Amino acid sequence: MAYLLTGYYCTATDEYDMKWTTPQCILTLRLIGLSWDVYDGQKSEVNLSEEQKETALKRCPSLLEIGGHAYFSCGFLVSSQFPMKRYLNLVEGKFKEKILNGNPDCVSAGLKRMFQAILIFSVYIIGNRFFPEKVFYSHGFEEFPSWKKILIIVICSRLYFCRYAAVWILSEGSLILTGLTYKGTDKNGKDLWDGCIDVKLWQFATTSTIRGIIGSFHCNTNLWIKQYVYKRLKFLGNRHISQALTLLFLAVWHGWHSGYYVLFFNEFLCLLFEKDFEAFLSTRFPKAKEMLLQNALKYPVGILIKVYLNVILGYVFLPFMFLTWSRYMQVYRSVYFYGHIVFGWILVSPFLRALIPKAKVQKAE
Repeated sequence: MAYLLTGYYCTATDEYDMKWTTPQCILTLRLIGLSWDVYDGQKSEVNLSEEQKETALKRCPSLLEIGGHAYFSCGFLVSSQFPMKRYLNLVEGKFKEKILNGNPDCVSAGLKRMFQAILIFSVYIIGNRFFPEKVFYSHGFEEFPSWKKILIIVICSRLYFCRYAAVWILSEGSLILTGLTYKGTDKNGKDLWDGCIDVKLWQFATTSTIRGIIGSFHCNTNLWIKQYVYKRLKFLGNRHISQALTLLFLAVWHGWHSGYYVLFFNEFLCLLFEKDFEAFLSTRFPKAKEMLLQNALKYPVGILIKVYLNVILGYVFLPFMFLTWSRYMQVYRSVYFYGHIVFGWILVSPFLRALIPKAKVQKAE
């Protein structure tokens, strides 16, 4: 990690850099995970969680195995994280391989992800012609009405996501072709190839929560962070502190730009707001919540939630797009920091809880 951060410091520009530091950041997490897996393998299984049992290594891998895992051909430039145990299962032939029409079953699954990546990248290329990022730097942007600025933020952030999602999905497709992503079979006996899934497109498109959005992309990396960082901080005894330190680790891993730190701070506020507001509504106004969940209001409420998610996530994502303080603060000022006004609920909530008592729960007779 120290070597990676030194590389960031020496080579970083004001843009998102595609240099040797990109594969180095992948390698950093992979080696950290390997270290933990070897450490877990020396402990008694009684002291391990189910996740740790699946990845723990009873022996220290050879130098050749470490090199093969670290520089796996389809997974060292841009890729999701996968443990050494999955790699060893592949090279030792422990993943079965069914034959379908003369080709391994993973071929169709891999090509499907490739075509999805091409489609998503095409959306980015076409959309970027009409909504280039430089629109934020134009003099006309400041003069746009607020609703138009927010609309541009939403569209540009979605297009920006498409650029990265296409690369992640393409990389995942190449991993599928190697057979590394094999994950058993479903209840119908069909092979599953989502062992290294990085983007859940359907979940991303249909989820109605911030948690769902976060859980729909960088899935395996998020799983890595959860297993090797978040859960290792359990000794702190405070979920919020563990969550904050985990997001800080992610920001440091990304680099020195302030945009990374503001992004993950915003994400932390998002999660706090969503959880707190939902709990407040459930305990203070349960009937109102029940009314909103009725089938008659399903589509109107669903549309409002989607609008909220797109508007707030576009705002949260801005620092990642611009990286430097002066650039994203210029946009934030132009839209009056509307996202942070929403997050202000976190400060107001304790006073509202003190003023509004919990609703009485009627016990069933």
